[in-house]
Amino acid sequence: MDRISIIVPVYNVENYLDVCLNTILMQTFKNLEVICVNDGSTDSSGIILEKYAKFDDRIKVIHQENQGLSGARNTGIEAATGKYIMFVDSDDYISPLMVENLHKNIVENESDFVFCNLCLIKSDSNIPEIWDFLNKEKFFKYVTKNYFCEEDMPPELYFDMHVSAYAKLYRYDFVKDFRFPRGLIFEDVPYFAQCYLAAKRISYDFNPYYFYRVLREGSIIYSADRRFTDIFEIQQIRNGVFRKYGKYEKYKTAIMSVQIKDLIQKISVTQGETQKQMFELLKMHYGDRDYSMFNMEQLRKEKTFQFLRMIVNLNYEDFKKVMETLKQMGSRANA
Repeated sequence: MDRISIIVPVYNVENYLDVCLNTILMQTFKNLEVICVNDGSTDSSGIILEKYAKFDDRIKVIHQENQGLSGARNTGIEAATGKYIMFVDSDDYISPLMVENLHKNIVENESDFVFCNLCLIKSDSNIPEIWDFLNKEKFFKYVTKNYFCEEDMPPELYFDMHVSAYAKLYRYDFVKDFRFPRGLIFEDVPYFAQCYLAAKRISYDFNPYYFYRVLREGSIIYSADRRFTDIFEIQQIRNGVFRKYGKYEKYKTAIMSVQIKDLIQKISVTQGETQKQMFELLKMHYGDRDYSMFNMEQLRKEKTFQFLRMIVNLNYEDFKKVMETLKQMGSRANA
């Protein structure tokens, strides 16, 4: 039977780790190698991992100094011995059928990776909500088989895909040389680009097998130190991936549109020094940019592009006033 390596990066998740590990060990697919990378936790996470390793010999624990999520995942990839690999974040959990059903799918379709749907677990509720991230009507307009590849799809559908490393099963030989960019958040973005562009076959299962905790206290997104400025470097790395695979010209306008939307959204939820840094980087990267290489007819239809062209001509104090006005308008609209 094929062995599947499940890579679990662990950092200060003592309140969630039991649930995560129990759902992995209860999988109906039994030939597992569970690689838990303790990434310098300062709580009891490391102790919990060692207890589980004594209980079940499928668990392999690696302790390392803190390298961030990307570094922990890379360590797991290098240690994996399975024919297939899967990533599970240690504050999340999975359905007991996830591994078996995704393994069956990837084998039957001979795909490079398979993805599934997710359920969201919000911090104020334990009731799962299915996250249908893909417009299935649009998806099945182009996908007529149990699998597809990048060449089958229009550029805009790429940006409807869920870029997370989790909620997927990968053939190890396919991803063994791919790595997450160290020291940066949003590390899934270029990793998924590599997988999507390189894959000859991508299969799918729209059942929600993965349960993702939204805005967990202590998570990177929840933290006051958001490090959102990393998104500028991540975008450049992703653009480099598209160029490497000779796909940048095909995707460049869609990439620009999504980059602008992403930056506007992220800068709107930051504050203080982080927001100021984001604003200055936005002006530097997009203020004097020559947009003539893109499809301007398409970009001009985007409200976020028009907003960008307006705010890059402001100073930071005026920008803050604009953002505050928009927040007040949004509050009144939701009242």
